[in-house]
Amino acid sequence: MLLTQQMARMFTNSIYYVHEKSGMAELNKDIPVAQPKIQADEPQVFQENMRELATDLVKKAKEIDALIEVLPGIDQTEDEQIDILRSLEEENRIANQEYEDAVKEMESVKEQINQSLRALAEQSL
Repeated sequence: MLLTQQMARMFTNSIYYVHEKSGMAELNKDIPVAQPKIQADEPQVFQENMRELATDLVKKAKEIDALIEVLPGIDQTEDEQIDILRSLEEENRIANQEYEDAVKEMESVKEQINQSLRALAEQSL
């Protein structure tokens, strides 16, 4: 799974956790919490889990940043990157042509071997 997908999943799971496990907080003294959440975690447990979730998200963000930093051409202009891509495309085209030539040569050698084997088989009969 891609790191960005992992981070998105972690973020979604974190929001779900906060929604499901947070306790009800009284925002106004005149409006008391009438019905607390049954599935809410204890405040200390909730805070510890929140710290862990935040730490995990920060670590994943740093992993993504580190990968971005080592991308080839990251510190080059767009025109320089386009030139590099054109050069790589040309190298790829040449390598592909060499591969196709090697396959043709292999097929030719294979046909020569088959002909030689047929000739040897006919001679031995």
